[in-house]
Amino acid sequence: MKRCIVQMIIVCSVLLFFSNLAKATMPSPMKNTYIHDFANVISANVKEEINHYSEQLDQGTGAEIMVVTIDSLHGQEPKMYATKLIRSWGIGDKEKNNGVLILATFGQGEGNNDVVIAVGQGLEGALPDGKLGRILDNAFYPSASTGNLDQAFQATYSEVFRAVAQEYNWNGDMPAQTNEEEDMPTWLIILIIIIVLIFYTFFSKGGGGPRAGGYGGYPGSFGGGRSSRGGFGGFGGGSSAGGGASRKF
Repeated sequence: MKRCIVQMIIVCSVLLFFSNLAKATMPSPMKNTYIHDFANVISANVKEEINHYSEQLDQGTGAEIMVVTIDSLHGQEPKMYATKLIRSWGIGDKEKNNGVLILATFGQGEGNNDVVIAVGQGLEGALPDGKLGRILDNAFYPSASTGNLDQAFQATYSEVFRAVAQEYNWNGDMPAQTNEEEDMPTWLIILIIIIVLIFYTFFSKGGGGPRAGGYGGYPGSFGGGRSSRGGFGGFGGGSSAGGGASRKF
């Protein structure tokens, strides 16, 4: 009996060790970006373009497309690693599970690097495994095999983006801004300034009330500009059931 208990403790300890090791090799997401080029293989212009379109798509549909490059999978199976990353980062909406991860690894050498597209359950209908495999074969591999990684990621991302946009019948229109996000109309700004000036003049002549700085705080609250959606780069908490496709390149 004691021997069985000792064996169980050893097995649990080994499993816990490897579980913690897997977590340790999982990169942490950066803030305010949909592209995480840890392997430093994508140009700044392409990163900016992908990030821009992902933000627009997120704001318009709630779906999140993440692009991640890393140096190694640390011995883990590509699709399983990608699924773990979606769950760990919470890519997509927590209720809709509509995240997509385009993950590529470098460092294993030509022909041994891995590229994976993993999706949350909410987008498995729009992006089934077979379609994802064709995207990798037709969009990623031809350019990646010749060293044109920018084109490989652009073409792959475009196909995924198009499929997600079609799933939500989204044509690029952005949702209406809330009152908190909208800039004040010009006529309202002028009206507020006139009212403040009238009160300031009245009280300054009467010797009562505030004098200097009577409306000094207002300029900072005008024209604040449009802020990004709260979920931008923050990840909504989505998950994945393991749907996706992978290839060597």
